[in-house]
Amino acid sequence: MDNKACGSRFERVFAHMMAMEGFWVHVLQDNRNGQPFDVIAVKDGKAFVFDCKVCTGNTFRLSRMEANQVSAMELWEECGNLEGAFAVKYPTGNIYILPFRELMSLQGRGIKSLDEQQAGKVGRRWN
Repeated sequence: MDNKACGSRFERVFAHMMAMEGFWVHVLQDNRNGQPFDVIAVKDGKAFVFDCKVCTGNTFRLSRMEANQVSAMELWEECGNLEGAFAVKYPTGNIYILPFRELMSLQGRGIKSLDEQQAGKVGRRWN
């Protein structure tokens, strides 16, 4: 399975997992035009946005946060919404919810990637 197909599958699986937890979920499909989020989820009047990433190696490279994603997550927050996050799936199958601001802070301090153990300290494990 190529990277795009693997990523698209993860987006659908992650959305389904969230729906099973009682979220209203929508997967955005317009990758061709560079949409900044993959998944929007709402529960109890709170909206969340996620970009989904699949790690083929043992680390999540922070450089995978694209400029359009960064600017969109910043604008999302500026509009009064909750902080965006990255849902990152590691080769073990574990998914970590990594808060956008924390990732930006790490990147600003020169951190280039997170292994799974570090991801568990930065964010929280979903499954």
